[in-house]
Amino acid sequence: MPKFVIIIIVLLVVIIVNVVRIALKSSSHHFRCTECGNAFQVSFFKYFFTAHGLDGKCSVKCPKCGKTNFLTPIKGEK
Repeated sequence: MPKFVIIIIVLLVVIIVNVVRIALKSSSHHFRCTECGNAFQVSFFKYFFTAHGLDGKCSVKCPKCGKTNFLTPIKGEK
């Protein structure tokens, strides 16, 4: 089997694993706004396409007050 086929297969597996990981995390974690204290969840697509910091924080916009902050995902339903 050529090397480029193996590389493509490995890349596809990595992408699929990360999509599944993000889907599970977006459905089982929530955020708490530092400005107003509102607890909220974001959809899979917002979670997937948002900026993520190296420390695990995500840039999300609070639906209540409209402020955008880097917030840490909190495990559990809101």
